[in-house]
Amino acid sequence: MYRILNPQEEPKGQILTSMFKSSFRQDVFAYRKLSHDIYIFSQRTGLQIINAVRVAENIPAFLDILNEFFMSKEPMYDLHQMLIDDPVRYITSDELYTFSSNYISHINETGLYYDWDREHYLWEFIWEMIRNVEFPDMPSRMESLFLFDSMDNAMNFKAEYRDSNYQLVNVNLLGGTRLSFDMNWFSNVPSNIPLSKVKEFARNYWMQAHTDKPVIEVLYQGEYSW
Repeated sequence: MYRILNPQEEPKGQILTSMFKSSFRQDVFAYRKLSHDIYIFSQRTGLQIINAVRVAENIPAFLDILNEFFMSKEPMYDLHQMLIDDPVRYITSDELYTFSSNYISHINETGLYYDWDREHYLWEFIWEMIRNVEFPDMPSRMESLFLFDSMDNAMNFKAEYRDSNYQLVNVNLLGGTRLSFDMNWFSNVPSNIPLSKVKEFARNYWMQAHTDKPVIEVLYQGEYSW
């Protein structure tokens, strides 16, 4: 088995566990309340998932303007005013107020906020939500080791998603369990679709369905070394 890893986080020659908390996993966990706010907002409004994120990114900058809008008692908000271009152009003031209030509250609580290049935290959150509700017997991505049984797939992953701090290694699995999934269902999801469509990709992933050209990743839970 092959793994792309940061040797500073996973030292060579030691017995390690799939439960270790990498910096990425820590970030996904830290952002979970903000991700949940966006998840519920996109589910209720039908906004494209990327535009639900854009609303979240814009809310801190538009907060004074939004407060004036809420005081006006207007029933609908035109998202073009927030520079959002979505097939769902108008949302109710109640939906926007609920989302912005919860989101700002969680910003103040955590000191975090969604900014450029944070969408992948939401992706992991969505996949975990679908797994928890519909596929509880499947292994959590946040508690699994990501492996490849093909060196080519591992190198392609490194080239596209990792920097020079990461390296390709051979992994020794010390017992544990493993299941295979087609990574395309996770990595090739269009961002300009609503949450209802994103969930279909997540379901296909957890059902272990294959795309036309599958890229197999293995989720392993247990101890390992390299």
